Amino acid sequence: MNGWEISVSGNTTHYRKKLYDAYGNHVGTIGICKPTKQTRKKKKPVLYSFKQVSSQVLQAKTSTKAMQVSNGIRAKIGLLKKQLKNGDVDEEEILRAILHAEMVQRACDKKKKNLKMEETAERSMEAEKELPVEPEESPDEAESEEEIKELEQAEFEALMEKLEMTADEMMEVAEETAELDEELDEMAEALSGSMTPEDLEQLKVKHRSDEARDILKADLKYLKALFDRLQSEKENAGKASFAGAMDSGVTLSLGGMDMPVTDTVSPSMPVENGGSFDIEV
Repeated sequence: MNGWEISVSGNTTHYRKKLYDAYGNHVGTIGICKPTKQTRKKKKPVLYSFKQVSSQVLQAKTSTKAMQVSNGIRAKIGLLKKQLKNGDVDEEEILRAILHAEMVQRACDKKKKNLKMEETAERSMEAEKELPVEPEESPDEAESEEEIKELEQAEFEALMEKLEMTADEMMEVAEETAELDEELDEMAEALSGSMTPEDLEQLKVKHRSDEARDILKADLKYLKALFDRLQSEKENAGKASFAGAMDSGVTLSLGGMDMPVTDTVSPSMPVENGGSFDIEV
């Protein structure tokens, strides 16, 4: 840019050139200011599809398949964390993916446990159909069984005395296990073989509903974070555009007086990327 003085101030690049008449007399100065282009290293995109991960869990039909899906998600989380450590991907984007994958994996582990329970109940019902009718217990057998129960009760009471659990301690244990009561009841019913086909169908509906709710929660959290990121980028782009417009401009100094210039007349001064600018005096 022959004859132009270039200086950079903050995010703005300034171009200045002295103007002379046909006799070589200095008659003024023209100045141009433009936003300085910021070069940033582009981060690699995160190869993660939240829909694909969620769909794999929802489509698992057996406990074995659910276990395979869970192991696959765990491996994916490990890969994402490795990429985060390398620092060659967008940090916010990859953290969003890791959070979603971890939430979905927990839902997958729950589904694996639920499917195992259902499979156990189905096997128990099949075994009940195949078992022969047991003969009634003889009086001697019933008496022997009663003695065993009494002995077990005595051993339990002795153990409780040995532990010397206070009322507060017992209450604390009860509170810690209260959330598991319903799940334990379901498991006990499945293992006992007393569950009917209708009961099993209702249990399956309940399980699938709980699992789908967990998956939906993970998906919505991921999408909200994505939307917030896009909205923030949009707002920042608008601010940058406004700031660039404020920092851009052309001025002409004649006789010690600065005047803004809004129109160009003929292209003769290259400014940037093949562009040009000129002004007549």
